[in-house]
Amino acid sequence: MPCPNTKERNMDKKVEIGGGPLSTTLAKDTKWNGSLKAESGIRIDGEFEGLLETDGTLVVGKGGLVKAEVRVKDAIIGGKVVGNITAASKVELQSGSVMMGDIKSRGIIIDNDVFFDGMSKMTGQNEPGK
Repeated sequence: MPCPNTKERNMDKKVEIGGGPLSTTLAKDTKWNGSLKAESGIRIDGEFEGLLETDGTLVVGKGGLVKAEVRVKDAIIGGKVVGNITAASKVELQSGSVMMGDIKSRGIIIDNDVFFDGMSKMTGQNEPGK
């Protein structure tokens, strides 16, 4: 019988981040060039180039690299993104991440030790005049 604290115990469960399931993963040492569309969340630990769209959350792991036009509900960036992000809700740039492009979203969180070269535009209900 496996120890209750081992990874085996959680292998069959869907990972939930940002309120939605994370069902698509591009693993470390994997490269993908093209379009990727998903209804649920996407995690990138490898390299992706192209167009990336999801109705869920995009997670770019610490070693992940995304060179793309990105359209998502939420984005959590721990690695590197080169391209623009449009998020319906929020974008979080975690410590050590690199963002080279523009961000358009309702909210943005930028931790310490983030490299951000681009512009940000806030959208949604909190816009002045709305």
